[in-house]
Amino acid sequence: MAYGFLGQDFQNNQAAQLGMQFAGSAMNAMQENVQQNVNRYVNMRQLKHFFDVSNIYVLAKLRVLMFPWLQRNWHRQAERDATGQVVGFKPPRDDANSPDLYIPTMGLVSYVIIIGLIIGRLGVFHPEDLGYTASSALGIIVFEVLLIKMFCYLLNVGSELQFLDILAYSGYKFVSTIVVVLFKPWAPWWMTWFAFFYSGFALAFFMIRSLRHALIPESSAVTGINVHRKRRVHFLFVIAMLQYLYIWVLIRYKSSKP
Repeated sequence: MAYGFLGQDFQNNQAAQLGMQFAGSAMNAMQENVQQNVNRYVNMRQLKHFFDVSNIYVLAKLRVLMFPWLQRNWHRQAERDATGQVVGFKPPRDDANSPDLYIPTMGLVSYVIIIGLIIGRLGVFHPEDLGYTASSALGIIVFEVLLIKMFCYLLNVGSELQFLDILAYSGYKFVSTIVVVLFKPWAPWWMTWFAFFYSGFALAFFMIRSLRHALIPESSAVTGINVHRKRRVHFLFVIAMLQYLYIWVLIRYKSSKP
């Protein structure tokens, strides 16, 4: 009875109601402020575009990553508005050639977990190893993204290659890395080397074919592109060959503590 009386008295307390309204208003204001700051640096609509995937797309993209020479069409499909004007590219769900961030994200998480399991199997696992592995992997991604952005600036690559596009293409290396990592502890040395060279070549081939249309568009469609065409070809080749180095670093797992 006393508890019910106190609860009823609290509800009838005007000061408490005003306090709750003030707290609600403050929370709404904080939520709007956070959302504005997030939208200031990250285009949430564009970010959702890169996570708009389906099961069919994921399977098709994994097939392309492992067997890119079986792919015939590498052109991305344009998205048009009601007037027929091009407003961008179709999301991954509707275009298998569209880059996404779902597979790179899941690939990074899977890579960190698998490395942790392998280190644990060796009997030298420490909880810090997960953070160490994730930090090392993210460091490689950041390095590659910055490298590509720098060369895009030097070679006058404009809107053909956006930041999230580069991030997505860079993150696909975790799929190839996981294949090699799974071979390394159990397979003979020659099978591990075969997996390394095959996965690296497949990833390099994929990067060349995917980035070619952005870095080296048709000369007839872009005025003045011939000035940097040769340099862009060399840059694209460097990007492809560096995939071997990135995979090599990622598969050399070790415990963060001796």
